[in-house]
Amino acid sequence: MNSIKKKLFFQIGSLAIILIGFMVLANTYLLQPYYINKEKKQLYAYYKKINNFSSADYTDSLSDLISIEDASNIDILIYNSEGDIQYASKSYMKDKHLLEFLGSLPNKKGPKPPGPPVKINHEEPINDKVRYIWVADLMSGGKSLVLTGQLDNDYNIDLRLPLMSIKKSISLSNRFLLFTGIPLFLIGIISAYFLSKSFTKPILQMNKATNSMKQLDFSTKCTVLSNDEIGQLANSINDMSIELEKTIKSLNTSNINLQQEIAEKTKIDERRKQLLNNVSHELKTPLSLMQGYAEGLKLNVAQKHNRTDFYCDVIVDEVKKMNQLVQNLLNINQIEFGDTTPNNTTFEIVEFIEYILKKYDHIFSEKDINLQFNPIEHISVYADILKAEQVLTNYLNNAIQYVDNHKDIRVTLLTKNKHVRIEIYNSCETIDADELDKLWLSFYKRDKARTRQPGSHGLGLSIVKAIQEASNNDYGVRTTTNGITFWFELDIKGRE
Repeated sequence: MNSIKKKLFFQIGSLAIILIGFMVLANTYLLQPYYINKEKKQLYAYYKKINNFSSADYTDSLSDLISIEDASNIDILIYNSEGDIQYASKSYMKDKHLLEFLGSLPNKKGPKPPGPPVKINHEEPINDKVRYIWVADLMSGGKSLVLTGQLDNDYNIDLRLPLMSIKKSISLSNRFLLFTGIPLFLIGIISAYFLSKSFTKPILQMNKATNSMKQLDFSTKCTVLSNDEIGQLANSINDMSIELEKTIKSLNTSNINLQQEIAEKTKIDERRKQLLNNVSHELKTPLSLMQGYAEGLKLNVAQKHNRTDFYCDVIVDEVKKMNQLVQNLLNINQIEFGDTTPNNTTFEIVEFIEYILKKYDHIFSEKDINLQFNPIEHISVYADILKAEQVLTNYLNNAIQYVDNHKDIRVTLLTKNKHVRIEIYNSCETIDADELDKLWLSFYKRDKARTRQPGSHGLGLSIVKAIQEASNNDYGVRTTTNGITFWFELDIKGRE
């Protein structure tokens, strides 16, 4: 870890020194050309501004000239071809060499350079009337940038910018960089210490976590505070720890899962045995009856008593019951395993229920049952109409079979979002809550005595369960004080 800290110390310290040195070099070699180029443009802009003054003697423009001098630190000199000064900055008026030069000018037009003792080092023409010149004062050694030229009113103008201020600014800037560079360097070293500490902290945590994993202890985790490579590595170690912990737990619980699977298989086997026992029990009675009546026909017992048709009717009736039992079992199997394709259509639910109830009119009359149906507004549903009829008739048969002496059956329609719910209530004795879930099991009957009535095999609710689950629609049952209510739902057409 110390090596990382040393590297960070050297790298950040070196970077700070390089940056400070680069800024010093940039100030020394790049600032002056940049500054001069900017000032050249400014001098020319001032020239054009002065050239646009309308006053011939510049008395009206005196405040503008002074503001230019104050804003730019330049000296302004305006004179005619005879050397008469029209306007001069204070520094120009103190320059005796310039005044002597102007006094010796010949009587001719054209821009004149500052007088001796000066040396022109470089000239740069702008156009035929104006040019830049770089001059050196041989007496003081100072250097200046001068824009010299002729105005439109035939006056000559010199705009002088001393370059000494630039060098002073560069020197001052370099010293400022050095003064600020030392604190920055110290800040960089201190930052390197804390950065190295922040870098080494997750590495130490990763080392601790991997050592814990060797001992199969997966509780130690790496604290991840960044998304860089170290953070990604810490995340990978955490993920690996989680996966290893899951694998170990999976291996440790494999015996429990195996035992659960064995218990589930045992439960399935028991259900199969129960199913076989139930089917055998359901088939035993009709087969015995069919055998007895068939033997009676064979021995001409029925003929002796003139009951041949009765014997045949009994046999046919028992065959129908067995066929219904087998068909119901096949329907449940086909629906549960998806072997049937739903034939969904659109139909009106109120008319559908009224049609089904009308088929039960004679049963309701015979059993003196009080039927109530509360039709709501007409609603179209989208479902398999044959399956819906099968569910409704199974509920109705169940209600008719188990209705008590109050003889009350109610059919209710409700709308729930995008579904319509059909509820069938029948008055009956109170049913325990623990028994409700068993109602959906095949061959389960609330009445332990197995009646010989049609549809009493205990498969009706199992068929309802299979149909509703296959169509992804809800179904259920709830008890009340005086009865029980079964319900199922269908999709409303067009609602999403």
